[in-house]
Amino acid sequence: MSRVRRIPDAPGLQLEAALLAGGLRALLLQLAHPSVGHGVAEHSDFASDPLARLRGTLTYVYVIAAGDDRTAQSVTNRIDRLHARVVSGPGADVPYDAADTDLQFWVTATIADTALRIADAVWGPLPAPLADELLARLGRIGTALGMPPERWPATRSDFEAAFADAAGSLHLDPATRAVIAELFAARGAPRWVRALMPFLIAATLPTVPTLQVELARLVPVRRPDLTPLARRLAPVYRALPTAVRRLPATRLLARERRRGAARRPTRRVGAET
Repeated sequence: MSRVRRIPDAPGLQLEAALLAGGLRALLLQLAHPSVGHGVAEHSDFASDPLARLRGTLTYVYVIAAGDDRTAQSVTNRIDRLHARVVSGPGADVPYDAADTDLQFWVTATIADTALRIADAVWGPLPAPLADELLARLGRIGTALGMPPERWPATRSDFEAAFADAAGSLHLDPATRAVIAELFAARGAPRWVRALMPFLIAATLPTVPTLQVELARLVPVRRPDLTPLARRLAPVYRALPTAVRRLPATRLLARERRRGAARRPTRRVGAET
């Protein structure tokens, strides 16, 4: 008699560390959107410190998923202030505005699509009701920052159609290629990140087939496809205790709550980080 595979519920899936494996995929898809890519190229130095960008993104995602209202509002306000500066200048070849609904959709969609794909790979295809619930919860990543709720699809099938339609505009240009090349080189990252990056790139490129050939030209070191190995590791990951699988989420949530508690007595806005 075969064992029934226990799949976490939607709130739990959002906190699984396995989803971290898709961070690079989501980021590459974001950068391949011309407006997002140019906004990042002109307003961010994340490629020189990818860990800081990852930590900031994860903190926001986890707080929206499981944080209290006060902490969520604090983090959202901080991101809103940062995004207010991300607007292209007059006459820009590639216009962008971080408050643009289509860009908010695309950034959120890259995170949601990646999360759904990883959940399918680790626990098997998600039942439709669970996938739809997870999708709805992931949509809050965008709606918390101003994306109209009606812009977010209600079902996975509708989401996949909207994602495919938006992906039709993806392409790289000299500005975004330069950002990605710097990201892949990871020159400002700790040594262990630089050592790991070629393997992470090798595992990620097959998951973005429409961009794979062009992205491969930017990779400083070639490695074999690690996707089959990742599939074999899924049972090992599922066997880990839940507390271990959700440790990154637990620690980042606790850190953000401590930051909020430290700011409250002063009633002042904290410095940007």
